[in-house]
Amino acid sequence: MYNKFVMVALLTLAPGAWAQGLQGLTEADVVKLALERNEVSAITKNQIEQAEHRLKKSRSYLFPTLKANASIQKFYILPEKRLPGGMRIDGAEFTLNQPIYTFGRLSSGIRMAELDKEMTINTAKATVGEIQKAAKALFYNAAFNKYLLEIAQDSLKNANNNKRALEERVQFGRINQNDNIKMQADVATREPLLYEAQKGYQAALEDLGYFLDTDVASIKDINSKSLDIAIKTFEEKSATGLVDVKNAAKQVELAAAQESVAKKDYLPTVSAFASYMPKHTNLGASIPGVLLIDTFVMGVRMDMEIPIGGAKTYEKREKVLAKVNADLNLRRVTREVTKKQKSFIQQYGHLADKGKSLKRAITLADRSYKVALASFKNGNVSQLQLNDTEMQLTSNKISYAQNLLAMKMIELDLERLQIQGN
Repeated sequence: MYNKFVMVALLTLAPGAWAQGLQGLTEADVVKLALERNEVSAITKNQIEQAEHRLKKSRSYLFPTLKANASIQKFYILPEKRLPGGMRIDGAEFTLNQPIYTFGRLSSGIRMAELDKEMTINTAKATVGEIQKAAKALFYNAAFNKYLLEIAQDSLKNANNNKRALEERVQFGRINQNDNIKMQADVATREPLLYEAQKGYQAALEDLGYFLDTDVASIKDINSKSLDIAIKTFEEKSATGLVDVKNAAKQVELAAAQESVAKKDYLPTVSAFASYMPKHTNLGASIPGVLLIDTFVMGVRMDMEIPIGGAKTYEKREKVLAKVNADLNLRRVTREVTKKQKSFIQQYGHLADKGKSLKRAITLADRSYKVALASFKNGNVSQLQLNDTEMQLTSNKISYAQNLLAMKMIELDLERLQIQGN
């Protein structure tokens, strides 16, 4: 029973590793290194810059637009004998157009770009939070694997102590040969468990090397005590300020702005314009009915576009539905974030209480094992009873390590969930 329990714990938990730590680096240092080396972190920075450019682009539509074109034409009057070879006409047109009133479409476009930038910044915060969460999870899980390795080492050490105690009893003729063989077999079964624990810890370090894009040989030992630190205090925060809910709320604003633009797209655009149109010919002559002089035109114009196929109508309906979906998504995200936050805090509190009990259980099991070992030397305790006390001690250590890891994972979930948005 003992061997099966320890083997299952080491085989199923140790290899499933996230690791963290380089030589001389703290947890914070490794998180910083992960953010520097992770491609997603660089992508988010570029996305923020892209959003800034989109905002500047939307604002630029408030300023005049200059349009220019040029043409070269060959002009003939038939029959050919009236203008042999034709006449070349060089022309150009320069038009300056300044929007005066767009019924809110330009201001709505700027607001959409502002919301886009704010959402991109929030998304970047969430992304950085995910990278930090992964980096810390690597660190804590590596510490957990190291913890299991130390437990396996202690278990083998205890088994050897049991064997030496048995050898002392053999000298006094207090046991039979069968008990001696059983003790040797018990020691032999601990060695594969130690090997599995070492393999799991190495796998954790290799995971770290992959995550940080570095050679695993450069990764040094990790302190298992990093897992066993002071219990943190978490308080429930208002869901409306958390980054995930903030982004969902801004998505509602964005959908509302898009809906407003779609509804106003039926309305005209009023703008001022000025055009300069020079035309010249290499003949220096004028032909009746053909204007070959420079002209300048200025005025106010109103443009209105109504697609006969109903494209704008369908666009408006699509944006109305998008706004409805954004409202529904905000309700869903708010509910889920609120529920998760409460659940994580409750789970963390339960695990903290459980950890205190497990720590006391380890202390008591250690005392019990030491007493049993001394009694076994005197022949007052059987080999089975001694193994049971050692099994209880190791079992409690593994349970405590598992509880610590579970607490750390919930800590990371809460830290990520409680990131504040803009």
